[in-house]
Amino acid sequence: MPTRIALVGANYGATLASGFADLENAEIAAIADPDQHIREEAAGKLGVAQDSLFDSLDDLLLSVEVEAVLVASPTHLHERHAGAALDRGLHVLCASPVGVRGSEVSHIVTSAGLVGKIFMWANPLRFDPRVSISQALVEAGEVGEPTQGFASIQIADWPHASDSWRLERDLGGGALLEVGAQTLDAVWFAMGAPDPMEAMASRFSAFSDKHGGDLEHPAEDCLSGLVRFKNGACLQITAQLNASLPAGERAQTMSMLATRGAIDIANGQRRDSEGTAYDFANSSCSSSQLRALAVSFLQAVETGEDPAANGKQALAFHKMVDALLESAREKQAVSIKVERSLDDLFGGL
Repeated sequence: MPTRIALVGANYGATLASGFADLENAEIAAIADPDQHIREEAAGKLGVAQDSLFDSLDDLLLSVEVEAVLVASPTHLHERHAGAALDRGLHVLCASPVGVRGSEVSHIVTSAGLVGKIFMWANPLRFDPRVSISQALVEAGEVGEPTQGFASIQIADWPHASDSWRLERDLGGGALLEVGAQTLDAVWFAMGAPDPMEAMASRFSAFSDKHGGDLEHPAEDCLSGLVRFKNGACLQITAQLNASLPAGERAQTMSMLATRGAIDIANGQRRDSEGTAYDFANSSCSSSQLRALAVSFLQAVETGEDPAANGKQALAFHKMVDALLESAREKQAVSIKVERSLDDLFGGL
């Protein structure tokens, strides 16, 4: 029998859920979204019946039997929706970023551990061959120990309305959470997901006054920072909205230096200690990445084994994000303590 999955948040969620299309062991069984047009449009793309569409996840879960929930609602609702699913003993696949704050992620991860269900967070970029093969090269020791990573993403356009939640920092908006999180995670993952210990960052808001001048906590347009890890490595991150690029374009950098070479992740090229360059991977299309992500989640559900993008990694990643945002706000370096056991996570309850 296929794993029946409910989708909450049908805007970006329709894209994430497309990875499950045509898989024999999965079915998108129902959709919840407060916007009737969006949920009906998603239903048409995903082949979901009209009588399986709902205004809210609560109504959906009272009416439809499912085994898992794909959470793709606005970031500030992830904790509520993932929690509702876990309370009912369902597996959860959650869009990245998992929450606005690390405390929200802690609640989700702790709940998943208590009920013994799979929790996985969804960054399709991890399933791009350039990223996954880079991680395998590091794990195999082919380039030695990573010493420094570089992650940068710049977006030319800002297409959202002035009342969009994406302009409000406390709702999950801003350059780092909105566009930088997946690029930061991809390079961190490729480096072997080392434990972070300190972060420092700066933030800038050049256009927020124009788009969201009435907001108490407008999100940043640009954040640049550095994370230091317990193994001595570091990672630089820059995320920028409304960048000085031609309309519709984006610029992305992903790379790392290591003790016996270097990897240009974005271009799928590695260099050995003599400087000789080798091509090792090409970028895959987004549909291939989404399919690989869906397969990984279903494998975890069927075997009970933790996926690579598990709760512990989600919590460590969001501790890193919290520290970057706090450092930018307070204008000083911020230390990071990463919980390594379920007992540690109980402190988040």
